[in-house]
Amino acid sequence: MAKATEPYAGLIQGLHHITLVTSNEEVNRRFYTEVLRLRRVKLTVNQDDIHHRHLFYADEKGTTGSAITFFEWPHMRPGRVGLGSPHHLSYTTPKFDSLPKWHSWLRQNKVSVDGPFVRDSRTSIYLRDPDGVTVEITAPNEGEVSQEYAQESFRSPPRVREITGDMKLTTFHHASPLTHDPEITGKFFDKFLGLTDKFVIPNPDQKGANILGIGSQVRPGFLRYLATPRPPEGYVGEGSIHHIAMAVDDDEAQQKILKRLKELGVENSGIIDRFWFHSLYFHDPDGNLLEIATRNPGYSADESPETLGTRLVLPKWLEPRRSEIESALKLTDADNRAKWPPNFPALHFPPEAIAK
Repeated sequence: MAKATEPYAGLIQGLHHITLVTSNEEVNRRFYTEVLRLRRVKLTVNQDDIHHRHLFYADEKGTTGSAITFFEWPHMRPGRVGLGSPHHLSYTTPKFDSLPKWHSWLRQNKVSVDGPFVRDSRTSIYLRDPDGVTVEITAPNEGEVSQEYAQESFRSPPRVREITGDMKLTTFHHASPLTHDPEITGKFFDKFLGLTDKFVIPNPDQKGANILGIGSQVRPGFLRYLATPRPPEGYVGEGSIHHIAMAVDDDEAQQKILKRLKELGVENSGIIDRFWFHSLYFHDPDGNLLEIATRNPGYSADESPETLGTRLVLPKWLEPRRSEIESALKLTDADNRAKWPPNFPALHFPPEAIAK
């Protein structure tokens, strides 16, 4: 096995972006920029469905591994977490002391939030966005914070008037799809993609279930599969994770992975030019849609760093259809009125249990 995967080891560095489904651009924008204080770094359209928006939020620089993106698809039914529809995503914040502040800030903004949860090498809180997506905010914990200490720190949290530098969400910590067989899933990432760094631990939120961690030396455990023998079938809809994109440095690395997928008979999209990066799509053994995306050209390829996300931008091949696209977006907005603040969905408890 080691010889088979050796040429591919290290090609995938970690997460590139995670793409979800939202029902309303304005509510989505206000939540991710005003509440979570991310920056919109790209306002464009879904290149496979050009009459609907594609929204990108990230840190100030649009760093690879920090971008959460959304297809705006109004009037879809809510999605269901299960095979093919991942459970949640997790952002990293620099240190534990920021978590009580986040908890206070989110409650001030009427967001459903729960925690703290001290587990393995981190401490986390969980929230749900206006469409129902479960988002974890996690801080590193090398044993210095106990559950009792964390709970005490949350009893009288400070009132937060603004997101401070120590609270900033940086890159993703992980994404959590579902699997029914962690051994098969682990072998898939090892044999097909060269991701040999794996671990299996019990899921503290569900008896008899496990967590399969898969990662690279650069980003250990950037995928944390929730594993149970009989997971539900999922489907993508409003409030769902649509796909998870992993990062490679360049086109050469991506081509190597494409060659490997073809050799092993894995159905895939071939390489698609998305203008800001190149994409390669395929499914894992449980039906989750995955993507390999290049780091470059990057979000500043057609906008200055100072003006990222401030206007509708289109790849050059869609520019001749700008009037048609803008008219379609206006019609969508006329029939999709925003309500702010929304009624935030309640959290599921415990947060990482798989609902039947």
